[in-house]
Amino acid sequence: MIHWGEENKIQTQKSDQNHKLPERWADDFTWATKLEHRLSDGTYEKLTKKEMKMCNELYKFYSKTSISSLLGYNSII
Repeated sequence: MIHWGEENKIQTQKSDQNHKLPERWADDFTWATKLEHRLSDGTYEKLTKKEMKMCNELYKFYSKTSISSLLGYNSII
């Protein structure tokens, strides 16, 4: 997901160095990071079936870096 975010960040008009990440990515990354922290600190022993299914769906989506153009994320805002 980090690679996808880097490849598909949206350049803002204000500066060449300011970028915005797609809203969907930010929400998905927050969710995945929260799960990772719970697993690493021992709060969770394992993921539920629903959480694992969602992780697999996120993996499939974000492993396709070219999907951003289909969603219109390559335009300057």
